[in-house]
Amino acid sequence: MGGLLTFEVEHEELKETVRKMVTTAGSAVDQKLRLIDALQHLGVSYHFESEIEDELLNMSSTTDLLSDSNDLNSIAIWFRLLRQQGLHASADIFGKFKEGEGNFKVSLASDVPSLLSLYEACFLAIPGEDILDQALAFATQHLGSGNKIMNPNLVEEVRFALLRPIRKRLPRLEARRYIDTFNMDDHQSSKENSASLLRFAQLDFNIVQRLHQEELREIQQWWVDLDVATNFKYARDRIAECYLWVMGMYFEPKYSQGRRLLTKLIAVMSLGDDTYDNYATYEELVPFTEAIERWDINLVSNLPECMQRLYALYRDSFDEIEEAFAADGRPFAIVYAKKALDTLLKAYLMEAKWRDEGYRPKLEECMQVSLVTTCFTFLTIVSFLAVPEAATEDTFHWISTDPTVLVASKTVCRLMNDIVSHKFEQERKHVPSAVECYVDKTGLSEEKVVELLNEEVAKAWKDINEEYLMMNRQPNVVAAKPPILDRMLNLARVIDLIYKEDDGYRNSHLLKHYVVSVLQEPVSLGV
Repeated sequence: MGGLLTFEVEHEELKETVRKMVTTAGSAVDQKLRLIDALQHLGVSYHFESEIEDELLNMSSTTDLLSDSNDLNSIAIWFRLLRQQGLHASADIFGKFKEGEGNFKVSLASDVPSLLSLYEACFLAIPGEDILDQALAFATQHLGSGNKIMNPNLVEEVRFALLRPIRKRLPRLEARRYIDTFNMDDHQSSKENSASLLRFAQLDFNIVQRLHQEELREIQQWWVDLDVATNFKYARDRIAECYLWVMGMYFEPKYSQGRRLLTKLIAVMSLGDDTYDNYATYEELVPFTEAIERWDINLVSNLPECMQRLYALYRDSFDEIEEAFAADGRPFAIVYAKKALDTLLKAYLMEAKWRDEGYRPKLEECMQVSLVTTCFTFLTIVSFLAVPEAATEDTFHWISTDPTVLVASKTVCRLMNDIVSHKFEQERKHVPSAVECYVDKTGLSEEKVVELLNEEVAKAWKDINEEYLMMNRQPNVVAAKPPILDRMLNLARVIDLIYKEDDGYRNSHLLKHYVVSVLQEPVSLGV
C-alpha cells in the first residue's frame, strides 16, 4: 500500500512538471507540436485538455510562421494536430511540396520521418481535398517501397502506420504501444524533460490499469453468476472483449461508472444478438420484442426459459442504469436510450423475418435495417449517459436525428463487419449482408464489390473528419463538444480494431494480446 501511495504522489508531482512543459511560453512551435503529439501518443493528454486546446488555438494562427518553412515534418504534424482538435487548417499548405507538373517532389521520398508525418496527416482529410488524396498515394507508395531505414524504431513506426494510421488508433492501445517503444533521442526536448514525460506516462498507465482491473473483476463476477454457458448455450462468451470495447470508447478514470454499466449492457446485447440471430424463431421473437418495448413480463411467459432470462437481463440492466443516473437531473436520457433499444430490437426482428422467410432484400432495404443493427446508435446514446457535462437534452435530440457523423460512423461499422464476416455468415441460415446485396444490385464480382465497399469506408472516415470541423465552427451546437464526438470516433476506432482483417469478435483469440497488454500486464517502471 505504501509503495502504491508513493507512486501516486510521484505521479501528481510529475503531472505538474509536464503541465509546465505544455504551458511554458517561448518554446519553438515545432517543439511544442512534438510535445503535444507525444502527450497524445502516450495517453496522458486527457490531464491537460484545456492547456492543449489553448496551445493549439494559438498555433491555428501560426500559418504565417510556417508558410516560409520547408519543414514538411512540422507542417504535417501542425496540420494533423489542429484537425484532430477540430480546428481549421488548410490542406493548401502542402502545395509548396509539389513540383511544377503537379506531382509531389521525388526528393521527399528519402525523408522518411517527414513522409510518415505527411501520410498521417492525410487521414484527417475531408471530401474534395484532392491534394491530400495525391499525398496519401505518394506517401503510401514510398513508405511501402522498402526504403532502407537505419533506425529500427522508425522501421516499426512505418510498419504500424501502414497497418493502422493514428486517426484510427484506440488511445489506450496506442499509449501502451508508444510507452513500450518510446525513445528519448527521438524527441526535441531535454533528456530530463523526456525522462519526466515517459515516467509520468508509465505511472499513469499503471494507475489507470489498476482501476480497469478492478472494474473488470466486478463485471466478470457478475458474468460468472449469470452462468452463460448453461443458461445461454448458443451464445458467445465475450465479457473481456466487451470491456475492451467499452474501454476503447472511454478509458479515463472519470468514466468508471459508465464503463461498468455499459459493459454489462453490451454483454446483454451480445446475448440478445445471438438470440435473434442464432436461436429463436421469428414467431418467438415477436412477443419477446413487444415485451421489452412494453416492459411486460407476461408476454414472455410462454417462451423458452433462456428468453425469459434474457428479458429479465434487459430489464435489470435498464433498472440499474436508471438508478445510477437518477440524480443527475436528466430523466430524458433514459427515455432516449429506451427508444433506441426499441428501434434496435425491431431491426433485429426484421432481419429474423427475412431470414426465416428466405427473403433477399434489395441493397437499400438491407442498409436501412443493417445500419441500425450495428448497435452504433444505441451504444452511442447509452455512452452519453456517462458524460452529463456535455450530453444535454439538445444533444440527445441531435443524435436522434441521425446526423452525418453518426451515419458515417455506422457505415464504417456495417461495411467493415460485413466485408470480413459475410462468408462465415452465409454458411448458415442468415440474412444477406451488404456484400451479397451489392453483388445482386451491380452484378460485379465479390472481389470488386469488397474493393468498392472499402472505398466507401474511406469516404465515411472523411465525412467524420468534416463533421468535426463543421461542428467546431458552430459554438452553439451542443453536439460539437469533444466528449460527445469522441464517443463516436472512438467507437469507430474499436470497429477498425475488431474488423480490420477478420471478425475479431467472433474469433476472440485475435483480440487476446490487446486484452493482455492493456488489462493484465503493467508497464515496467524500471528502477
